[in-house]
Amino acid sequence: MKSQIRLTLICSLLLTACGGMETTGGSSATASANASSITISTDGTAASSTAYTLTNPAGGKATTVESATVTWGTGAGQSATVAVPAVSLPAGLTCSAALANADAACDYNAAGTTLASRSKTVTISDSTLFASVAAANPGAKNLPVSVKFNNTNNTVNFSVTVGAVAGGKEETSAPAPIILVNNTGGSPYSNILSVTVSAGVAAGVGVKQLILEVTDAKGIIDTSTYNASTENATFNIDTTKFPDGALKLRAIAVDATDKRGTSTATTVQIANSVAPTISITNPATGSAASGLTDVTVQIRQNNTAFTFTTTTVALEIIDSRGQLVTTQSAPIVQVNPGLWQASTSVDFNATQYLNGSYTLRARSQVKLSGEAVSRDLLAVSNINNTSKVDLPPALNIILPAFYDANATKRPVLTRKSAIAVQLSDSDNINQVQLQFVCNPTEVLAGQVCNTVAYNFNLPINASGLFYRVFNTGVLIDAQPFVPDGYYIMRATATDAAGNSNIKEMRVEVNRGAAGIANLGNLITSIQDDGKSKFTPTSATWAASGTTANTTRVIDLFYDAAANGLATEIPSLIGIETTLPAGSTIGTTIGFVKAGSYRQSYLVQDLTTGVVEFYEGGTVTVAER
Repeated sequence: MKSQIRLTLICSLLLTACGGMETTGGSSATASANASSITISTDGTAASSTAYTLTNPAGGKATTVESATVTWGTGAGQSATVAVPAVSLPAGLTCSAALANADAACDYNAAGTTLASRSKTVTISDSTLFASVAAANPGAKNLPVSVKFNNTNNTVNFSVTVGAVAGGKEETSAPAPIILVNNTGGSPYSNILSVTVSAGVAAGVGVKQLILEVTDAKGIIDTSTYNASTENATFNIDTTKFPDGALKLRAIAVDATDKRGTSTATTVQIANSVAPTISITNPATGSAASGLTDVTVQIRQNNTAFTFTTTTVALEIIDSRGQLVTTQSAPIVQVNPGLWQASTSVDFNATQYLNGSYTLRARSQVKLSGEAVSRDLLAVSNINNTSKVDLPPALNIILPAFYDANATKRPVLTRKSAIAVQLSDSDNINQVQLQFVCNPTEVLAGQVCNTVAYNFNLPINASGLFYRVFNTGVLIDAQPFVPDGYYIMRATATDAAGNSNIKEMRVEVNRGAAGIANLGNLITSIQDDGKSKFTPTSATWAASGTTANTTRVIDLFYDAAANGLATEIPSLIGIETTLPAGSTIGTTIGFVKAGSYRQSYLVQDLTTGVVEFYEGGTVTVAER
């Protein structure tokens, strides 16, 4: 019974000690070295090696040591982790097999197995462990450095001296570079920061490389932009490329013998107040858009922090004439630190959008850090709408117009009348046609209807928005002749796909009808003040007299450089729907460029319904 109890206690102890033998990673192992002082050259090479003894204590789990963390400097210090030759430490047991082979593992169930420490010694080149120390600390003397191997519970301390060549011969001192800030005034600096760096090499020794290391407020280090191969160099730093705040400068010099020196750090403050960048990333400027189009606006922070004073981006859509078609709002969402985005969609198939060029204009407002006033952000993208809509052209007869509340009275056309229409389409418009159709059931006494309609046609062959003028006062007396009487005036617009739109209006052709009461001929006069670079300076187109009744007036402006001077194709129009009785009709235009110009008017008396066309004279403007 006594021997049985003894056996149970031994097995329990061994199981406790050996339970970790099935897995590695014990942390009770220790490390020691046969040296405490290390000398290494500035290039990280060393001819010497150090022997390290790794010990797993009695009862310790089996473990593997394959890397080391080297730490130097004050406080948290700096560190580097390096790979070392792998060492497998058996568990802290001894047995007959271990006595014959230091690497042999013991079976804790085997007879004769007892608890005992196990050790192995490995030799590691000093350059393997301390090259990173040399790179970061050129010229260091007796620098405290600690080494901790993975899976050990202690560090090994060394005193490291950098600046010896392989073999232990001491080198001459490394360069001692100096930094000088050239800008006048104190921090914070803005725009260009001028910095002069001197290598500080020994007399007669050349410079292989001179580096100005720049670390910004976010900790990003630039060691590649500012380089020279001279003993002294001046670097101009564009501070607008860095975030506002601290900018740390450090000079590094490497002389012709590969000795390296590093200056003490110089920290300056920079502040530029650079607004964020706003851009329309989709659709790309110059691209084609069709149908439902996604629009993406990005706002990217530059070097200055800011806050939005609006929560949305306003997207303005402007047509080729410079007219605002619509405005949409898109919420601003942050997608990354320093990057915000606003997205919306535009349906270029919608009726307000014609095929042609459009300008997308994105607007927002921000307030920069340290500023009291908001700044406007603006981005512009030009696109071309190529949507195809299978709809007929839009068409309107804008003069003559109905002049009674129930639209029952017929407008009256004379030998001085003209007709104005407005038409538009996103597809190509082939033509607009004007017809006078006689209805036998609606005729004046003695009027005989022709069997063929009277047709007047104007080709267009383009997409977009157009105004066209039919000079019916001239046309009705030509061939085909349009007798006096009642007609249905029919305007038809047809696109390239054969789609047509028709608008009709009942009119009366009456050559003998009285004209616009009290309104005389349109007189063209020019003015020249002799001061402008253009002659004449301005021109006035005005009808004599004043209107007796309320009138509807369409201004027709012609610019030879725009759409030419043909009566049928005005460059610009304006509409006065109800000009009061007693008004004068006229316009004075000042000239800002050379060319040929004309102003004409279409006038309808809203009491009698008579329509008359007043065509102005052409004025030619030249540079003096």
